[in-house]
Amino acid sequence: MNFASLQGYIMTFFVPLQGITTIIPSHKSSLQPTSNPNIPPLSLILFIFEKNTQQVMKRIIYIIFCTFLISCGQYNAELENALKLAGENRGELEKVLYHYSQNPSDSLKLQAATFLIENMPEHYTLEGSLINACRERIDADTTASYFAKKTLDISLSHMDQFRHTANKKEDVQNIKADFLIRHIDRSFENLNSYSWLEDIPFDLFLEYILPYRFANERPDLWIDSLHISPKKLQELLFRDDVKYTITRTEYALEFSETKIYFQSNFINELLHQDIYRDCKHLSTQRNFKSRAFSLPSAIDFIPHYANRNGYHYWNKIISPESKNSEISGALEHKTAKVYRKTYSRHPLIKTETTEYIPEFFKNPFLLDVSNEYLQTTDVSIHVPKYLKNSSDYAYLCVFNNLKWTPIAIGYIAHASVKFNDMGKNLVYLPAYYHDRKLTSFNYPFILSLKGEVKHLVPDTNNRQKLILTRKYPSNGNLYSYNIMLSNLILEASNQPSFQHPDTILRSVSQTPTYCEEKINTSKKYRYWRISHPHPLSFAELYFFDSQGKLIQGQSDSIFQAVFDGDPLSNIYQGKESFSVDFSKPVNLSKIICLPRSDGNGIYPDNEYELFYHDLKGWKSLGRQTATGFEIEYDNVPQGALYWLHNHTTGIEERIFTVTNGIIRFW
Repeated sequence: MNFASLQGYIMTFFVPLQGITTIIPSHKSSLQPTSNPNIPPLSLILFIFEKNTQQVMKRIIYIIFCTFLISCGQYNAELENALKLAGENRGELEKVLYHYSQNPSDSLKLQAATFLIENMPEHYTLEGSLINACRERIDADTTASYFAKKTLDISLSHMDQFRHTANKKEDVQNIKADFLIRHIDRSFENLNSYSWLEDIPFDLFLEYILPYRFANERPDLWIDSLHISPKKLQELLFRDDVKYTITRTEYALEFSETKIYFQSNFINELLHQDIYRDCKHLSTQRNFKSRAFSLPSAIDFIPHYANRNGYHYWNKIISPESKNSEISGALEHKTAKVYRKTYSRHPLIKTETTEYIPEFFKNPFLLDVSNEYLQTTDVSIHVPKYLKNSSDYAYLCVFNNLKWTPIAIGYIAHASVKFNDMGKNLVYLPAYYHDRKLTSFNYPFILSLKGEVKHLVPDTNNRQKLILTRKYPSNGNLYSYNIMLSNLILEASNQPSFQHPDTILRSVSQTPTYCEEKINTSKKYRYWRISHPHPLSFAELYFFDSQGKLIQGQSDSIFQAVFDGDPLSNIYQGKESFSVDFSKPVNLSKIICLPRSDGNGIYPDNEYELFYHDLKGWKSLGRQTATGFEIEYDNVPQGALYWLHNHTTGIEERIFTVTNGIIRFW
């Protein structure tokens, strides 16, 4: 049965009901009251009936509409569930469905309304004293534009300090018909007006253009508050190479409204952080802009990098004609998984036990899109019998922020667990939750580029010696900083003017992480001068006397950073030189130069601890306080996964393996 037939079917019920009002006298008619005081006057009965007839008929029509769907085998369980959850607000949502069911020309709008309502459960606005107070201050600002205020409101709902203190105001129980109808109508006006949306697949429109909200912000008619510049739309008419291509249109559009952002001091005072440097906020800003331009878009994100600390979020333009697999802003940072935020709901993780499952994996609005960006493979890992009997789910974890963090979930079936679409050339740890504690159930493994699983099993019968110079992988910048120091020139004099200096060194030798050179002279000098034929940056200078002891001199204040013992404080030296005054003539035996660096080398007086990973977790090989720029461990089991931790300072540390004496960081 088509929509026109449905309309006729409904009207066979609707027309007779309309006729009822023509045969019932008005409540103004002269009717005699009944003699029974417990029965209301007939005029009152007729008045109430006439007043509510239209509401009753609308309800009957909607019931018939739902009955039709059931009878045709098109019963929508998700829609009915949403309507049940709406409670007293059900009538508002039904009003939207009824509104678009009256005219066959609104059939697509009815589908859109159904999509929004059936996926509405668990979409909500965060409300609470703390977040509401911030919103009041945002609203009261008279300098920032609507775009900036709306973007900031969206960003508030991402922040833990607000999420942990707020309540959820559910959309199904609060969204009103007028709001939803207006939003749908305006979305379709745009759909039918813009050249780049011509022939766009309807499912892309529903998921990536239509939704009225972005996160857990306050819902409003933002679609009426921002407008594309008519001038830019006019210009687009003459750009045949752009106007039909979604991915190129973004850069050709502007808003009519001015985008004035909040002052940085306002943001810092309000939130105590600079969110304009955070990819979460920047992706929110760009996503809001894209959607206000009626460009299909979503926020894709890496919840935890697999080869470094941190996360990454970006705005993704969804094109129906081409795939762009670039992870915007991620550079060489690797990932095991990429997820997408959606408006539509996805199947929930279900368990028949009371086992703990992290909230991340219970979020119904996340879609795994890893295979859109990565060359992935499925992975099956053996599970022990005790795990099969106690848990339904297991996890693959990556090492991030100095701990293992679950990145993928898999259902335990028989004696193994399967994880779908995993990124390659990474190290993973299989784990499960025991009493809410993440616990390994197998050895960590490398998932090779060939898709092979190579478990890292420590061989305690065969030991090796490791000489460690870093706790984090190096890169090209660090190498270039180091190599530039090799042409360093060292001169000495007993006169501060250096009128006739002695040249002690014309170059220094390189090690992988620093430069050093012995000084072969028996003369003593009070003043020592550093120069270089090219500009360079370096972090520290160490001078050793004839007894091999570190001695300290004085220099101009602008160069003191090279004597403060901090490898993260650097100086930039042009072609000019600088001198060091030891207050008396001294005989030097060696100089060490640390290049500009990331502070992840080995440094004197820092305490380090080396671990290897066995079946039960990290096992310590002992602590050492470094006396130089490397530390040595012997009696280290071969074939394992290792981690060098600095207990003194720093947060950047990576796991590593050793093959034929070569260290590889992961």
